[in-house]
Order: sequence, then C-alpha cells, then structure tokens
Amino acid sequence: MLGSLLVLPALLVIVLLYLYPFGLAVWISFSGEDGFTLEHYQRVYEVYWEDVIFTFWTSFLSAVIAAVLGILIAAYLRLGADDPIKSFINQLYRIPIFLPMVVVAQMMRGFLAPHGTLNMALFNLGLSQPIEFFDWKGLVIGFVWKQAPFMALIILSGFLMVKDEHIEAARVAGASDLRVLTEILLPMTRNTVAIAFALAYASNVATFTLPYMLIGGAKPTAITVDIAHRVTFFGDWATANALGVVSFLLVSVFAVFYLREMVRRGVYER
Repeated sequence: MLGSLLVLPALLVIVLLYLYPFGLAVWISFSGEDGFTLEHYQRVYEVYWEDVIFTFWTSFLSAVIAAVLGILIAAYLRLGADDPIKSFINQLYRIPIFLPMVVVAQMMRGFLAPHGTLNMALFNLGLSQPIEFFDWKGLVIGFVWKQAPFMALIILSGFLMVKDEHIEAARVAGASDLRVLTEILLPMTRNTVAIAFALAYASNVATFTLPYMLIGGAKPTAITVDIAHRVTFFGDWATANALGVVSFLLVSVFAVFYLREMVRRGVYER
C-alpha cells in the first residue's frame, strides 16, 4: 500500500501530461461532425503523404549518419592515446548538445545560405554556382551536426563500461583498433547504440524549428511544419492531430524498443 502511494504522484504526472493529451489527440483525429470518421486521415494521405515519407527518410538518414560519426568519436575517445588533441576533442564535441534547436537553426541558415559560409568556401575552391541547401540536404546536415555529439556521449558511456581487460587482451592478440571496435566494443554495447539511435531519430521526427527555418512551407517539408500550418492557417485541429498520430506511428517501433530495454535494464540491475 505504501509503495503504491509513493509512485502515485509520478503516475498522475504521466497520466495527466502524457497519456491524457495523447488519448485526446487520437480521439479528435477520429472525430467528425457525425461522429467517427476517417476523413482527417484521408486528408493526411491525399495532401501530406509526401511529407510523411520525407520526414521518415530524412530523420532516419540523419540518425544513421549521426550514429556512424558518434561511434567514431566515441571509439577515438575510448581507444585513442591520451594527448592534448584527445582532451580538446573531448571538450569540443559536447558543445552542440547544449545549444537549443532554434540556435542551431539560425546558425544553419547562415552557414548553408546561397551566399553563406559553406557556399562561399566552395566558391573559393572553384564552384561556379551556389548549391541549394535549404532542402533535405540542409536538414540532414543540421540534424547530424546536432545529434552526432549527443549520440557520441551515450555511446561513449557504453564503451567505458567495457572493461580494459577485454581491450588489452585483444590488442595483445594483435587486434587493431578497428577490430577492437567492430568485434568487442560494438557487440558488447549494441543495445546502447540502438538506444542512442532511437532517441536521435525520435528527436529528428519531433523537431519543428530546423525544418521550419530551412524549408518553411516549401514542399516537401516535415510533418511538424504541416501541423503548425494546419492549425495556424486553417484552424483544423482534427487534421493536425491526425498528423500528430502519424508522427507517433513513425517513432513507435523505436519507442517500444527503448521502453522494453529500459524495463529490462531496471529488472536486471535489481
């Protein structure tokens, strides 16, 4: 009885701030003037299906690239020799983690603009025409720049849990750092890497500021921008909620894996 009372405040927070709004959004998305309807999801399919696909593949691609970079950064910090360069990288890579997405978006607008830093550098290298980055390319670059350090921090925590004895034994047997990474660190921390990937991917799907400031109302764009436009210009909360439910479905597989892994770890640690 006492244990139930202790968890009651946390349970009420989850119900009131998460489960109730989500249930209400699902209810509204299926509600019409005559009761139950699928017209809002039909509108999503007819008008926004391209944006749904765009949101999925840009978020997934960005998470994959960020995972590769995060693994490489974490591997260098775990296996590299202690020197000033390693110490500098260890401090530098964490900076983007603490920058709000609105700051990242503004930075990317200046960096990726037709006459921005990147295009001017390419022009000095001989590129005659500026590259258009205010599309999926800029979105992927922004996501990767923001998410790679976050994933590196999580993956590095997993790498640090691997005992030095395993690494030293592999090196004594003649294994290179690449083999240590691929045959020891990654197999022993695959769940940690998967959790980092799931969190980064879900964050990409849910981000509004970066796609809005880089792409805006151009097509295709992210679901979050469509939701904002649907509410702001049409006052259509039902379709906006339907888009929200679709975005939840886009991350549901990774969310289920993340929750199951957290529960499994909690039971194991006890």
